[in-house]
Amino acid sequence: MLLTSIEEDNIEAKLMFGSYMKGLGQIEELMNKGELENAMLELNDLEQGIELNEDEKLACMLLNSHILNKNGNFDKSLMLSKVAFRKSMELNSPLLVVDSTVTLLESVKGLGWLEESSAKEKREFLQMVRRSEDILKTIKKIKKTERDLRTFKLKELKGILSPIKAKMPVKVAMKVVKERIPIENVKGVGQKSQALRDAGINTAEELANTSPAELVKIKGIGAATAPKLIENAKTLLKS
Repeated sequence: MLLTSIEEDNIEAKLMFGSYMKGLGQIEELMNKGELENAMLELNDLEQGIELNEDEKLACMLLNSHILNKNGNFDKSLMLSKVAFRKSMELNSPLLVVDSTVTLLESVKGLGWLEESSAKEKREFLQMVRRSEDILKTIKKIKKTERDLRTFKLKELKGILSPIKAKMPVKVAMKVVKERIPIENVKGVGQKSQALRDAGINTAEELANTSPAELVKIKGIGAATAPKLIENAKTLLKS
């Protein structure tokens, strides 16, 4: 089945953790039916009933985290998925790296942090998703439906982190460009740029909106220089 032909409502009906062992697939089916309590009980029984290798232990941890996500326990899920992600990297287990990335970011999404994270954090999250996409392409021994499910989930996460932006009107774009003019471009700043940046003034707009009283507190800027710098910044923004 092609990814494009998978109905979004049916995505969760596909099995992901059954890739590791049959028992996990059966538990996942319970989870997909909404029987979360039974799924958790079955998972606990499975973990205690048989000896698991390291990959299987981590898969159980991830499925536990996935069930917690479904149940709205995003904080606890995030803690488990973080541990699973770190261990999957240590084990150098490609499929587990992909699945722990998906589960971790779904926990972050559930907490509302994915959309509200800083630009730096979003870049880091996006890097995780792209790395998982690359890893997934290298994994040969996996059913197509299982690959498609993971591809869909990663694509969904990437869409949140890097949405398609509408073309910005020219006037708005010019305003944005001017707002981002580096402080060094303002006439008279020269060697004072670092002192201004240390004070949190990084752009011409920020300088233009600063009062002379605030500027004179900065080393190297006197009472006569402060208003001139502010005026120069305003002139640059108007040009």
